[in-house]
Amino acid sequence: MISRPHPLLVDALTAAGFDAAGARFTPLKAGTDSLPFAVTTHDGDELVVKVRRAGSRSRYPTAAWASARIREAGIPAAEILWHSREACVETRCPGRPLEAEPLTPRDLDAAALAGEVLRRLHSIQVGSFGQLDGYGIGQHTTIQGWFLSLAPRTTPSIDGLDLPALLHRTRFILDVGSSRLPEGPPRLLHGDWVGRHLFTDDRQITGVVDLESARGGDPLAELAGWSLREPAPITEALFGGYFDGPIPADRLLPLVLFRLRIAYSLLHFHAVCEETDMVRLRAAQLQADLDDLDHGHLSAVPRITPDAASTARRRP
Repeated sequence: MISRPHPLLVDALTAAGFDAAGARFTPLKAGTDSLPFAVTTHDGDELVVKVRRAGSRSRYPTAAWASARIREAGIPAAEILWHSREACVETRCPGRPLEAEPLTPRDLDAAALAGEVLRRLHSIQVGSFGQLDGYGIGQHTTIQGWFLSLAPRTTPSIDGLDLPALLHRTRFILDVGSSRLPEGPPRLLHGDWVGRHLFTDDRQITGVVDLESARGGDPLAELAGWSLREPAPITEALFGGYFDGPIPADRLLPLVLFRLRIAYSLLHFHAVCEETDMVRLRAAQLQADLDDLDHGHLSAVPRITPDAASTARRRP
């Protein structure tokens, strides 16, 4: 708990209609764009206040729009009570985040429930692809435009890895594969669907949080992103809750293409953050999926996934 909260935290709480006097502010794990704090007011209100990091984009209007749409669909999500370009006040979801180490049977059950919730979220149709603004409007009119919108970036240099060749090969496959993506209207995607953004009480999903990355897109992209960042057993559980049976065969290739696109972007992000171990993980994931494409052995769950301790693990 911090004894002297930043004035912006107090101002945000007051603007949202709460008495900031005597409120307790506890820092939470920081995100890429926000510094979040758990807040308990003198009256017992349980809230989360976020403030924008210097130099980051303001995406709280996006979160507010997405929260309203998701809650209208009957999905438990953090409610945005007030926001500006600089700060956001939202309700605090009960339960615990789905990020236990080591994984337990209750975590796998919660992941299956999360798959059911995600399927409901993906039933919400939006009008365009890509990152959504505060009015629910994306940046692209076609799935190909969204899929191929990869900003030019400097190739990182890592000892023992030929990243230029790997990334060039990946980009070639993305360019060629974009014509194989399924057609259909864009659906609402959470945009950062990982275990730490899902809350559970071990019986149901009690909250979906961190909606600043909401976008329009193909639901397979959301599943691909989860599978790259979560351990294999929890991905299998989520897929089991999402699909009525095995993943349809005609969705495997698009799923792998989305994995390649996301791993490609994540590798560059980790390089900027100087996270060498994560760069190596993403490179290994890219190489494995490219090799599987060459041999025609496509799988719903990546051969290389992070384990519960965030290290690379190879599947048979």
